[in-house]
Amino acid sequence: MIDIAWKTLRARKGSFSGAFVSLLCATALIAASGILAESGLRSSVTPHRYAAADAVVGGEQTLRLPGGDFTVSARLPETVRLPSDLVDAMGALDEVELAVGDHHLPLAVGSPDGAEPRSVLGHGWDTAPLGPFEPTEGTAPRRSGEVALTTGLATALGTAPGDRVRIVSAAEPAEYLVSGTVDHQGSGEGRGGSVFLHPDDVERLAPGPEAVDAIGIIAAPGVGTDELNAALASAAGDTPVTVHTGAAVNRIEFSDVGAARGLLLAISGSFGGLAVLIALFVVSGTLSLSVNTRRRELAVLRAIGSTPGQLLRMIGAEALLLSLVAGILGCLPGILVARAMHGAFVRLGVIPADLPLVVGPLPLAAAILLTTLTALVGSTAAALRPAWTKPVEAMRESSADRRAPARWRGTAGMVCLVLGISSAMTPIALRNDAGAAGTGGSALLLVVAVALLGPTVLRPLVAAVVRPLRRFRVSGFLAAEATESDLRRLGTVLTPLVLAVGFTLSMVHTQSVLAEAVSDQVDEGVTADAVVADTGSGGVGADVVGELAALPETGPVTPLRETRVFVPYSVFGDPDLASFPARGVAPEGLEDNLDPGVADGDLGDLAGATVAMERSGADLLGADVGDELDVRLGDGTPATLRLVATYERGLGLGGAMVPQEVVDGHAGPPSRVLVGAAEGTSPEELAAALEAFTERYPTLLLDDRDGFADSARAEADLAAWVNLVGLAVILGYIAIAVVNSLVMSTAARSREFALLRLIGTTRRQVLRALRWEAWVIVVLAVLLGTLVALLPLSVLSLAFLGTPVPAGSPLVYAGVAAATAVLGVGSVMFPVRLALRTPPVEAIGLRE
Repeated sequence: MIDIAWKTLRARKGSFSGAFVSLLCATALIAASGILAESGLRSSVTPHRYAAADAVVGGEQTLRLPGGDFTVSARLPETVRLPSDLVDAMGALDEVELAVGDHHLPLAVGSPDGAEPRSVLGHGWDTAPLGPFEPTEGTAPRRSGEVALTTGLATALGTAPGDRVRIVSAAEPAEYLVSGTVDHQGSGEGRGGSVFLHPDDVERLAPGPEAVDAIGIIAAPGVGTDELNAALASAAGDTPVTVHTGAAVNRIEFSDVGAARGLLLAISGSFGGLAVLIALFVVSGTLSLSVNTRRRELAVLRAIGSTPGQLLRMIGAEALLLSLVAGILGCLPGILVARAMHGAFVRLGVIPADLPLVVGPLPLAAAILLTTLTALVGSTAAALRPAWTKPVEAMRESSADRRAPARWRGTAGMVCLVLGISSAMTPIALRNDAGAAGTGGSALLLVVAVALLGPTVLRPLVAAVVRPLRRFRVSGFLAAEATESDLRRLGTVLTPLVLAVGFTLSMVHTQSVLAEAVSDQVDEGVTADAVVADTGSGGVGADVVGELAALPETGPVTPLRETRVFVPYSVFGDPDLASFPARGVAPEGLEDNLDPGVADGDLGDLAGATVAMERSGADLLGADVGDELDVRLGDGTPATLRLVATYERGLGLGGAMVPQEVVDGHAGPPSRVLVGAAEGTSPEELAAALEAFTERYPTLLLDDRDGFADSARAEADLAAWVNLVGLAVILGYIAIAVVNSLVMSTAARSREFALLRLIGTTRRQVLRALRWEAWVIVVLAVLLGTLVALLPLSVLSLAFLGTPVPAGSPLVYAGVAAATAVLGVGSVMFPVRLALRTPPVEAIGLRE
């Protein structure tokens, strides 16, 4: 049977070309998502500052729940610090030659002449052997107030040993003497250079001298990795630690690597999941169309004695060979697509440029396997009815399939319809990013429902759309009859177009609704007169906040710390973990500068071990005001907090608010400070006083509510761009699928066009009739795609904006409709014109 299938494929290359293109592109799409997932699991950056370390010990940065599986976990946003006494304990081991505690100090360094400071990380000079770093000019810092700069950083600043530099930590500037420049002994400058300080200065600037961010280890001579790891784990005792060795050291050296890898996994999970579903859905439809165009051939084979089993094995063998060849050839485009997406993410700044893409054999093999299995299942399912039809009936029904759809399609279609509507209702219960995520899934489920219900949905719509065409005598009548005669074929070619319209509208307008909701909530929720923000020194320190509050022109001052809190909860008895963006706030003057739209409780009670939450988040947890919640802070520290209030404006102001005292030692300094004017002080007087104040602090920026809204939107905008990159790839595939299915369907009707010519229809009339058919397809696609997107978008907009009309430019809708028209009409008319070039007498005798 394989031999027969191979000969069939070779003899009918044109007939199978459409299915081949669909399978190749599906493999590329699935392979690209798999490569992103593998990169999220395995990609790494070559260690630099810890290149000479045999091991680096850090805290456990992954939060896991007891009794939960590997999916119930989260990466902690704050550094999990280790007790300083562990440095001595590990340094005393026989297996260890050197143990050094390291602090990752966010600093801004610049020349004293007022030049723009550069954000860097500071470390103690005692960590230099972990590089190793050695002085190239001057000396190492020998006393407090001296620093050594890496050569590249010193060159960029225009400084040399003996010069003075201004270093800003937590917004507080101080001048230091450059004692020397240093170089890494194994490689170059690394990321942006480093500042090495005297250990006394490190202890003063560190958020807590009783803890360190990491412990660098150099093993004693002759000690192996396994032996060293066991000794370090034993020395840690009950303290949860992670021992990083080899290439894994980059995970603790570069904090953005872990976040980027997590993001790649999240992207591959969301984009990859949708891509796989859409690819498999489109492949199944294309193969169904391919088998459907061969009804006459299958009927003849049944009439001459072929058994149903023989036909199914033949179709399966063809699908197997075609999918294997297309799958193997589709791997290279898949790699190129993954590289293009990786480059786009780097340009957006969501992953570091030095985090490489990992291309291994597993994602490629998985893509080929998935595509092959889908081809086998899809082609066999499409061939079941033709194969089992009685020979006489097969010959009678070979020209057009007018049988009612199988019952399972109606049942499955109604299930998808119910699931799609249910998914569309998610934003009513969850008014956050998780609630908005249901919009795209709802649109996809509704498209699948339309495809499964097929003729049931299309029959009344087609009848209404083609009714005016019957007035146009020959061409309009032919177009109306051809469209209504085979609703199964129409549904197959219409589905990719509906998917393109519905999915594009839902994804694009979802981001528009989110952006407008964030802006509206910030505009309504931030009542402060001014905002002071830090731009690169790690936050605004307590002393600076105190000086700001002491200005005679300032009234209530509210520092805002940005972190996350995690709350365990149960879903049908299984443990799960809810994550909320949180703000650490000072309760004094909070209600003067922020109005989060309190729904229940009182923000005045937000003091001590308490928390306020966005209302739908509290509903998700089943928590009411007065309940106590078991919470994990941003560094994983457990806390029991009493819920004192719920509020509405969580998208713009964060999903949770906790007092500063709760996050002290568990989150960085405030990134922004909301400032209200003192009584009797005009906004202009306050702005002038703050302008003079920020001039003394080089990393502080005076902002207003619009700037706060822009910063609050920044994360949402970045997420939107990431989603749009994935959407562009998926839409590219859908566009190819649209063209492919329309060209396949139209090209298969070449004998029909020849017959029309032979009975007297002119070439112009045939072209006009097919043009009308194409426009019917476009109108139906835009209509159904709009309906598919409208339901989830209206619910989302009503929940987030209070109006059923989604936010966004009408030009988006016009552009989608125009693109649909170009794809639809062009994909139909091109093969028609080619088919009409063949004389009708020759075309009527060609094989199907």
